[in-house]
Amino acid sequence: MARFLRSLTQGCLVVDFTLYLRLLHWTGASIGAVLAGSFVLGAGLSLLVGPASDRFGCKRLLIGYEIMVALAFFAVAVSTRPSVIAAAAIFAGFGRGANGAPGCFVPVELSWLAGFVPAERRGAAYSANTASGFLGMGLGALLAIAPALWAGIWPGASGYRPLFLAGGAFALAIAAVLATIPERPGRHPAVDADAGVRLDPGERRRLWQLALISLLSGVSLGLSGPLIAYWFAVKFHLDPREIAPVLAMANAGAALSAFMTARMTVKFGAARSFVVLQGLGAVLLLGFPLIPVFPLAAMTWVLRFALERGAIGAMEAVMMNLVGARRRGLAGGLGTAALALPRGLGPLLAGSWIAAGDLAAPFLVAALLQGFYVALFGKAFASRDRGFNKI
Repeated sequence: MARFLRSLTQGCLVVDFTLYLRLLHWTGASIGAVLAGSFVLGAGLSLLVGPASDRFGCKRLLIGYEIMVALAFFAVAVSTRPSVIAAAAIFAGFGRGANGAPGCFVPVELSWLAGFVPAERRGAAYSANTASGFLGMGLGALLAIAPALWAGIWPGASGYRPLFLAGGAFALAIAAVLATIPERPGRHPAVDADAGVRLDPGERRRLWQLALISLLSGVSLGLSGPLIAYWFAVKFHLDPREIAPVLAMANAGAALSAFMTARMTVKFGAARSFVVLQGLGAVLLLGFPLIPVFPLAAMTWVLRFALERGAIGAMEAVMMNLVGARRRGLAGGLGTAALALPRGLGPLLAGSWIAAGDLAAPFLVAALLQGFYVALFGKAFASRDRGFNKI
């Protein structure tokens, strides 16, 4: 429920936030810089809050994060000052489209959920959780049409500000939902038990492999995702009424893909399922920017997004199963930071390329990086699928 509610506002802002900044006369490079700052801050904080959750628990940290996000929403709702918008957006991740994930507190949520689910079922559990986020993202993307519908009452940029008031209210509701969840599960014989807190050599090696490989995917995701609504608007001269339904369909497709991935992970393993879906997504991304007409480009984006993003739950399961129970926050923090830190480079490069009129380069480079990432990920982890539930 928390992830679904969070994804509603994220789905709305992945369409409307960059368009709102465009109406405020922000340049593509400036928009990219704010998104980049959000990824960099998220990477740094992930390295801190992940281990902190191992020591102090997850519940209070996550509730505190939601309250701070609510304050960021309300700040943007009442102010158009660039410094206020930039600070709030960098912390709260406006426009990133995180599928309902709690920004830099992702490792806290992953670690908390892992405590309730046996290792062999985590691929299915995380995939189902991912699906709930994409359902919310799809509905949120449809809500992004609202500023165009009430433009007669709130014209121009002012029509976007009620969305931030609603986002703050949703964040407070999420905090209330999280408050009802226990900090720790009851006894479960299949849940990992681990008395130690130090990494053994095998765990250390696996985490370094994951972190180094994820650097490639981080840059790729930053190039291809955060500015997609802005890219559609520039390339095909569209407004939210045309862009929002495309992103809504993409997220609905990702939800369906995530449910299918849940079944795949049980049969084939989390790592193998992730590699297959990510590989297909990279192939589609390679041809996407060369499509000259909007309907075909939109269909390609929907399919590519569904395949690639629907596999997130499988990757999260791999991450949580690399270490013992007392080190999940550390694993989640390191894995999240390895994706988020280089991901900050993507919007900077993509925004500059789009501003210069080079609309193909961000996606071609992203596709090549993603292809290398898939190959290395499969080599490192696919052979371990059957052994994960023994760690």
